[in-house]
Order: sequence, then C-alpha cells, then structure tokens
Amino acid sequence: MKKFLPLLFLLIAAPVLGQEKLSMTAIPPRLEIEALPGGTVQESLRIRNETGTDQAYKVIVADFIVTGNQGTPIPVTEAVSGRWSLASWISVSPKQILVPAGQTAGVDLIISVPQDGLPGGHYAMVTYAPIAEGSLAQGTGAQISPQVGSLVYLKVIGDVTEAVNLKEFKADNIFKHYGPTQIMAEIENLGDIHLRPIGKLTVTNWLGDETYSAELEEKNIFPFASRTYAWTVPGKWHLGRYAARLTAQAGDAAIPLTGLIYFWIVPVKEISVIAAALTIIILLVILKKRRKNLPPEITPESAILK
Repeated sequence: MKKFLPLLFLLIAAPVLGQEKLSMTAIPPRLEIEALPGGTVQESLRIRNETGTDQAYKVIVADFIVTGNQGTPIPVTEAVSGRWSLASWISVSPKQILVPAGQTAGVDLIISVPQDGLPGGHYAMVTYAPIAEGSLAQGTGAQISPQVGSLVYLKVIGDVTEAVNLKEFKADNIFKHYGPTQIMAEIENLGDIHLRPIGKLTVTNWLGDETYSAELEEKNIFPFASRTYAWTVPGKWHLGRYAARLTAQAGDAAIPLTGLIYFWIVPVKEISVIAAALTIIILLVILKKRRKNLPPEITPESAILK
C-alpha cells in the first residue's frame, strides 16, 4: 500500500561567489509500504532538479526518529534508532546521480526485510545531497548539506501493538471575556507502529446548538511520540458556557479517542455597563412614582384660606 502526498522541499545553497539558488523536489516526499518478514519490496523514487543548471547528487539513506510533539524527523544512526531501524535493510541504485536542468531522474529502492524483522514500524529517509564538485556549474565552491528527501515508512506485518492516548485537551482559558478561543489537543502513540488519527472537534453552546466544528488534521504519530493539534473558535462576542468535544479514532483497530472540556465566555465589561444603565433607569422610575404619590405641599397662603 502506498500513499503519496504532494509536498515540495526546497534546498537553498549559500550564496558563494554569486552562485544561483539550488532547489530540488523529492518525489514522493513520503512512501508508505508493507512487507512480510523475509520479504523484499522494490520501489522507485525520483528527484527533480528545479535549477537552470545540471546538478549531481549523492543519495544518502539514514534512519530517523521523531521527538517532541511537532513530528519533525531527525536523521540518526542505527544505534540510536534501534527497534525502529530500517536503513540497513535498504539498498539504492545509483548512489550518485546527475540530473539535467529542469529534468527528473529515478532512483531504485530495494528493501530486504530479515526473517527476524520485528513486526511494526520501521523508518528511514532517502535524501539527496548536491555535489558541488560534480556539478556542471563551475567555480561555485558552495558547501551544501542534504535537506531534501523521501521519508520511508515500512510496516512489517505481524503481531502489532496499537495503543494511543489523549494526553492533553484544553482551552486557552476556562473563563474569558471575549473570543476567539484557542483549543489544543495532544495525542500520544504508545504502540509500535505509526498512527494517523481521524476525527472531529465540535463546540456547542449552553443551549446545545453547534457553534463550531472542524476535522482533525491528519498527521502521522510515530511510536512513543506525540503530536499537537490546534483549533481557533472564531468570533469575539459569545455568552455563556460552551462545551468542546473531541471524537476521534486511530489505527486499524479504530481505537477510540474522546475528550470533553467546558469554558465560559462572559463579556463582563459590557454586561456591567448594561446592568448599571438598567439600575439607573429603574431608580429613576421608582423616584418618579414616589413623587406622584406624595401629598400636595401646604403653603402659608393655603393654610390661611383654610
């Protein structure tokens, strides 16, 4: 099974001696595949040279891990990646490639899974490093590090553990005077395969009417890592208690993820002004009624006449 997402990675070379900017596109940016222990998978990757000059590239394969909650892949050695290692199972051909200006060239990728390959996720990145010495543009002398590549997600079929947890779900403030309201969720993967939760956030007012809804952004969460999700409930003027509900699921087992939080939005300043104005109006009405009910004033002249 393969899933490709359109994404452009750009590599900009340092401007040394007036060199033009170098850019390239890795196709696909992400490759998801499955294999049995002892199986072999062959795929094709491509790199496009977006510059106006021919460019040579070195093809590099490395494991990667994801730390933190932003999902940023970090290349590491096999000793660091350990359980999730994939690079040692991958061979690429060619290992250096010359791509004409504005053209695309292919790289063959072969993954040989060992018989004792552990079921679950294994991850590597295939990156392309421009080779300044082999470039047809002479006299540049630029030092360029690899920043463009394809992420390879391999699922070894077998007894895989899927486990996920809603680590945090909160609003920016439980009580606030005005909108908009920021809502954040953090989902962590406690299993041994990457997961991509799907679901929906809904916000309802104190009457139960839906005032906001949004789909959960689809993000891969790597084993023993987490990802954050953020929403902005628009609108400045709101009144009362609101409920935010997260309903989602993850993995082949459709593991449920649910969260419920409440927050209040009360424009205290405006309510205070209105209350003060109403109080003054009520007092004036009461005073006016009392004046109408007072007995007529007795003057000396009226007393003599009597």
